[in-house]
Amino acid sequence: MLKKLFFTLVILTVMATCGLAGWLYVLVVLEPGDEISEQNIESILGRESHVYYSDGTTKLGVFFDTAHRQYVKYSEIPSDFVNALVAAEDGRFFEHFGFDIGGIGRAMVKNIQAGKVVQGGSTLTQQTAKNLFKREDRSYKAKLKELLFALRLEYHYPKEKIFEFYANQFYVSGNGHGLGVAARYYFDKKPSELNLVECAFIAGSVKQPNYYNPFIKKTEEGAEKAKQRAKVRLRYVLDKMRESGHIDSFAYNQALAMDINFNQGRVGYSLDYSMELVREAVSSTSVREALEAQEISNIATSGVKVITTVDKGLQQETLASLRRELSRLDVRLRGYTREEVQKELTALEYSGDSEVTQGAFLFGTITEIAGAGKETKIKVELDKRLGEAVIDADGLLRLVLADVKYRKNLWSETEKKDLDLLVKELQVGDRVWVSVRKVSDDWEPHLLDLERYPLVQGGAIVVHKGKIRSIAGGSENRFYNRAIHAKRTMGSAFKPLVYAAALQLGWNSADLLKNSRDLFIYHGKPYFPRPDHVSPHEWVSMSWAGVHSENVASVWLLANLCDKLSTDEFHEVAEQVGLTPRIVDGQEEPYRAYRDRIRDRYGIQVNKKTLREAAYHLAVKNLETDFIFDDKMDEYQVLKGLHYGQDYGQFRHDIGAAIAQEKKKKKANNRIIDELFFRLSLLQNSYLSVASLRGELKNWQKQVELVVNQPFPDAGQVMASPTGAALYVDETGKEFYYMPSQSGLGGLIRVNTIDLVHYLSQQSSFARNAFWEQIHVNGTLTAFAIDKTDTQLEHEYAKLLDALPYEFDVLAGVHDFRVTVGLYYLKQLSKQLGINSELEAVLSFPLGSNVVTLFELTRLYEGLVTGSVTTFYEETQEEDNDSLAIIDRIESEDGRILYQPEQTQKNVIDAKTSLALGGILENIVKFGTGRAANKIVSFDRPQTDAGGEEKKNTIEELGLSVPLLGKTGTANNYTNASFFGYLPEVTGDGVAMTLDNGYAIGVYVGFDDNSPMRRKSSRISGSAGALPVWSSIANAIIQEQDYVSRLDPVDLSFNGLAIKRPALGQLNLGVTEDSGGAVTEPYQEVSEFSRFTPSILTFGKKSSAGRFVPERIYEPYWKTTGEAVQ
Repeated sequence: MLKKLFFTLVILTVMATCGLAGWLYVLVVLEPGDEISEQNIESILGRESHVYYSDGTTKLGVFFDTAHRQYVKYSEIPSDFVNALVAAEDGRFFEHFGFDIGGIGRAMVKNIQAGKVVQGGSTLTQQTAKNLFKREDRSYKAKLKELLFALRLEYHYPKEKIFEFYANQFYVSGNGHGLGVAARYYFDKKPSELNLVECAFIAGSVKQPNYYNPFIKKTEEGAEKAKQRAKVRLRYVLDKMRESGHIDSFAYNQALAMDINFNQGRVGYSLDYSMELVREAVSSTSVREALEAQEISNIATSGVKVITTVDKGLQQETLASLRRELSRLDVRLRGYTREEVQKELTALEYSGDSEVTQGAFLFGTITEIAGAGKETKIKVELDKRLGEAVIDADGLLRLVLADVKYRKNLWSETEKKDLDLLVKELQVGDRVWVSVRKVSDDWEPHLLDLERYPLVQGGAIVVHKGKIRSIAGGSENRFYNRAIHAKRTMGSAFKPLVYAAALQLGWNSADLLKNSRDLFIYHGKPYFPRPDHVSPHEWVSMSWAGVHSENVASVWLLANLCDKLSTDEFHEVAEQVGLTPRIVDGQEEPYRAYRDRIRDRYGIQVNKKTLREAAYHLAVKNLETDFIFDDKMDEYQVLKGLHYGQDYGQFRHDIGAAIAQEKKKKKANNRIIDELFFRLSLLQNSYLSVASLRGELKNWQKQVELVVNQPFPDAGQVMASPTGAALYVDETGKEFYYMPSQSGLGGLIRVNTIDLVHYLSQQSSFARNAFWEQIHVNGTLTAFAIDKTDTQLEHEYAKLLDALPYEFDVLAGVHDFRVTVGLYYLKQLSKQLGINSELEAVLSFPLGSNVVTLFELTRLYEGLVTGSVTTFYEETQEEDNDSLAIIDRIESEDGRILYQPEQTQKNVIDAKTSLALGGILENIVKFGTGRAANKIVSFDRPQTDAGGEEKKNTIEELGLSVPLLGKTGTANNYTNASFFGYLPEVTGDGVAMTLDNGYAIGVYVGFDDNSPMRRKSSRISGSAGALPVWSSIANAIIQEQDYVSRLDPVDLSFNGLAIKRPALGQLNLGVTEDSGGAVTEPYQEVSEFSRFTPSILTFGKKSSAGRFVPERIYEPYWKTTGEAVQ
């Protein structure tokens, strides 16, 4: 019975095996299906991935089209690459029949030993089948289907052809796939030009290209780490090649000794700015990992659908606005001369846009010039067979005005002859760059504006909740995306960041900041910030420092950033920025380690001179109540503003040497010399110099007193001061001054020694002491104040000497340390707000000394206004994932969502700080450097009724201005001009504007080589160069989002239009512009609807005397990040 059962089972097994073999024979040999045909495989390798605007239906572009594929036949593939790939991925590729049972077994053993998947068993044939025919999931059914396709490939194609398929489909970057692209992308070579090292690297990187790709890392450290990984992977591949006998030991050692010389090449044609950014996004590790989880290991052959965040209409207007302004600025800076223009256009490789649409920029050739003045008509034959169009007189006016300002000066206006002068620079046959002003839908020609192809470049971007709605990176709309990658000095656009930090650390937007020329010492070096305009105000409010972009006041605020903090608050801030002793495993950092870190890494030097200066600052701080009690607050304010004066002698020597050096030049610059002399004047007064003069006065006083106390006083016995200082009296005869003879005496009269001795001899001892104490030393402090300060200074100094010099309590009084804490808080706040660029901790921070990208700072402004920031990266990531801000989602061919970026949204700025800062930014547009936006941005747009007739806009009739927030930025020497700001949204009820859902807009213009944008009296500042583009984009948003129809004209006719802000107890206080924006006394509240009445939005209360008492808020960013974002 058992024997019979055994034979039955054997027969059944044989039959099943034969049946399976027959079934496989049919599926593999007889009926493999059309999928396995070479034509189908080539179509898969040539598959395109479509990219769409935010509506999901309008096509933005295509990935992996013909220009981004470089098919390489097997005969063209270097043998080193074949050997490297086989050795690294499938050593028995040329021996097995599609799958390798031995390889699968070895992989299983290693995975069991490791307790996880460390090695795969797939052959190159299986990987080719998976990439070509898409495994939909990880089920056994899907894997068996993949195996079936591998067997079909093995039967119907030779090994060389299968290898060829694989070599042309592995993913390289968002720019393409395959060996041809890889060779060009990594090494700027053809495949045939690759050496052994390069072949081995590409072969080793096919599974994890981003892991080894140095070009996509966001820091130099990240790129270097990728190169190190590439070197490790190279060794692995070379080891495998030597083991398999493909290379000998000599070639192995020679290859190991070589570096991988990466040299990024350009692949295919250049995508436009938005498409280029999408390419970067789909190349990111997060996208690849998400798609691989969906069994898409090769996006190049997947045919996915990429939906972006880009709004089509806004994108077109953003690019057109930037192009128009760059053209105008270029003429203003370089004019329009025929010879120069024709030479540049002839050498230009760019061919312009490809369609005649409104706002398109095209190239053409002049075929006819007719008429003059207002009747001028210039016919242009457009390139790319786009037909004929006309430049009329209106199409010349913009460049005519720019050319006039180039030839004459900034204030010049056009005259009748100027249009004809520009036309003289044009001839039949000339090449021209033009923009389409009006597309005609009948037999009339299209109307054009004359442009100049610019050397000056720039970028523009619109961000909405962290996502990119439009982007332009220059005039060409291709190649280098300046909006994302160009790192520029954005000038005073950094000031609001300093104000935000100050408001978080206890300052108030109504606080007065010192605005007179001064010097600031940090790390032993003097810094003399210069204003870019003459300000009549020695003190300005923080809000008005923003309004008029006051350089000195902003630097002064940064230097004193931590002055409103209590002892505990200062310690907390210092701890958060890493400047207190670290706690590791419950143990505090040893004193010596902390000392070395603070001294060597942060440059904080603590010695006796440093401690005496710290003692001085502590003395001044602790003497405030004494001066209040003595009713000498005016003098206390003078004392507070008096620098200690350490190293002033050395500074004077260095400046003197610089003056002498400048005077030796053949063409000495008098402006430089005048500035240096002015700096010398700032070094004349300090506490040390006043205290030294006080010492002289004491010695002279002793001489005088000796004579006075004699029975017969003889004034001739009183010796003059060895420095020439003497006693002076003012015209009233009441105020006395002890001053050096070279000081500006300003109507003071020198006191005769005989008269002085006679006067004192008639006074009591008490009266004589009072006389000496009230003498003003060097025209600043009285002798009484100096003596009081000096006594307190010695007391504080003794206390400091009792402690270790680098104890935190000692450092908390050291000027450099306090400034460093403030600077590093500012750096960390910047990072929290989305600035990934490395920032230097320098006092010129508010003036824009650091370089950042346009996108970074635009995102930062969105965070400043709304309080929250949205990013698409983790701080630990090596790659720069900013590009993900342009991806909304990636869908499969059948509409399944395969990927959506994971965004990190966090609150960084508390509601009160954000509200007060928004008030400053709004004031800048209403009263300050951004006020031109008030005139350009408007609701003044023609509406069309049902009959097609234009009608008057009701909102326009109300004369409402658009509430805007923004800040100009002008880099030193006019190398960069920028404007950053925020356009609020309309509230749901249409009666106000809201900051909750608005648009952050950033624009910059400047030469790529940072040449100054100056010509005669023309200086291209943020308001002159970037603000016009910004305003055009804001107008485009107002139109695109249909603001006008959503506003309620009835309600607005009664109340006006303002920004609706949450009620947090804020006050809108009237200010006096003539006093630097100081709050009026007694203070007066201003209605939020009286938008153009000068006021400050702030927090505080009224004192019993009716004065404003500012509220001090301590809300550093870490106290805010815990709040939930709505």
